[in-house]
Amino acid sequence: MTDTNSNTLEALFECALDLICVANSDGFFEKLSPVWTERLGWTEEELQSKPFLDFVHPDDRNATIEMAKRLFAGENIVDFENRYRTKDGTYCWLQWRARSNAKQSDTIFAIARDITDIKQQQIRTNNEIRLLELAEQTARVGHWRLDTNTGHLDWSNEVFKIYNRKPHKAKITLDDFLDAYSIEDRARMWGLIQQAIQDGSEINTELSLVHPNGKRRNIAVRAVCEKGAHNNVEGLFGILQDVTKERQRQDSLRHKEELLSIAFRATSDGIWDWDMRTDQMWYSPQWKKQLGYEEDELINRFDTWADLIFEEDRLNAMDQLEMHISGKNDRFEMIQRFRHKKGHTVFILSRAFAIRDKNGRAIRMVGAHTDVTELKRLEQAKSEFTSIVSHELRTPLTAIHGAIGLLNGHFSEGLPEQVQSLIKVANNNSERLILLINDILDMEKLQSGKMDFDLREMALGEFLPQAVENHISYAKQYNVNIDFDHDMDALAVIGDPHRLMQVMSNLLSNAVKFSNENGIVKIRAVLRNGKVSISVSDKGKGIAPEMRERIFDKFIQADSSDQRRKGGTGLGLAISKAMITNMNGTISVVSALNQGSTFTITLPHA
Repeated sequence: MTDTNSNTLEALFECALDLICVANSDGFFEKLSPVWTERLGWTEEELQSKPFLDFVHPDDRNATIEMAKRLFAGENIVDFENRYRTKDGTYCWLQWRARSNAKQSDTIFAIARDITDIKQQQIRTNNEIRLLELAEQTARVGHWRLDTNTGHLDWSNEVFKIYNRKPHKAKITLDDFLDAYSIEDRARMWGLIQQAIQDGSEINTELSLVHPNGKRRNIAVRAVCEKGAHNNVEGLFGILQDVTKERQRQDSLRHKEELLSIAFRATSDGIWDWDMRTDQMWYSPQWKKQLGYEEDELINRFDTWADLIFEEDRLNAMDQLEMHISGKNDRFEMIQRFRHKKGHTVFILSRAFAIRDKNGRAIRMVGAHTDVTELKRLEQAKSEFTSIVSHELRTPLTAIHGAIGLLNGHFSEGLPEQVQSLIKVANNNSERLILLINDILDMEKLQSGKMDFDLREMALGEFLPQAVENHISYAKQYNVNIDFDHDMDALAVIGDPHRLMQVMSNLLSNAVKFSNENGIVKIRAVLRNGKVSISVSDKGKGIAPEMRERIFDKFIQADSSDQRRKGGTGLGLAISKAMITNMNGTISVVSALNQGSTFTITLPHA
């Protein structure tokens, strides 16, 4: 090589912006342009001291060796890419063009261009494309683009899935796009495309797609125009979405809404719905009609209810609602008084149930209003009639019973045996009538809310022995013993002593009456889950399964023939349940035929 050529080559190496090198067949660099040091950070001596493969990324070495072999084998020019390690440990992408020396086959001349930025942009683009594909798969939405100048159409893989086709063509035409739809929708879509090209309007429609297997799908099609520098339409970009299931759900929901609307119109109950997350209220037309209003006369908001209900009932309702919302009550139910549009009072039985999220938090409440004004009026009339009759009967009956009792106790010895027997029958029946009247009056007071309860702390060690003492002589009449366990004398409950004694008297007298001769009635108290349970057990006849659910109803007798023989009004258990409920307690029964019964009272622990 002449000095001129050598100087020219040196100048070329010094001035080149690309990475220029000369390598030999041993795998080492013989000469490098200064840009190598500037770009990779290695000195020329460091780059020449090691085989150039040591600087190549491990994943690219085999491909680089193959390129070198081809060049040393005499191939003229080879283009390839690989990654080179920089001195700071990172890698840069290099795009190579290399050729072998025609005169010296063991020498390679090569020029490399740093394409790291281009590669990173490609990676970002590929990642974005992949993310777009994932997003389309997740949303089941495909995109498409029509070049209005060439008629060329591109669409994503998700469109193939929506069309239920496999990619099989290098080019997709507009006919491929349109032919999948029904004939009428095909013509409509073509008209929308022409209209969009002419005036730049958007496309937003729904078409019926026919799969190759004949199945039909509902497809939502949306598109916007891409405009050029002169505001002319150069393309359409749009999306496709299979909305078949959504339409099926909407049709099903619409059908359910129609059925619900029919049910609302058919029922006399008013329905209300409270979305507690947004505080939105809704009242059905029947709810408003119960109070004398047309649907458009009352606004669907919370204040509407608050303005129409009696103040004291509203405060009570809010307390009851709060207890239900917090989970303290299984359901909300109470009778409320509302002001009718015409001014009179309407009694409404309001019932509601809270819908809760997975954490148990109440998020919605749905309720029903039943107009019980007429029932309330009849109940009041019945109550007044019962009260008048009972009071009018009690005074003369007490006098009659006193006279018969006096005759039976002091003046019966000289009377014939048949007359004595009749006096005893009259005395027993007058006692039963007095008990019945007293029970009816108690039930009337409980139902009307006129019975007062004096709730206080009660020591069971004092209360239960007194209840037992009151029934010892009665138990002896039936040859029955009463067994009381004093282990829980230290327990105390919150209740009304007088009312609780009335309940215990009813349970103990029943247990004694229905025990077998020489039987034992047991009384036990136990503390369980923060509440006190008092049980009264006998080993008598028991209660039939079909009667257990009704035993606490009014005038229900487990065995009517036995009840008549042993006495009773059929109101005792109903009164007992109402009294225990007013003391914030519960009463229940466990029984089996010919094995006995256990009645359990549960009250708050003091």
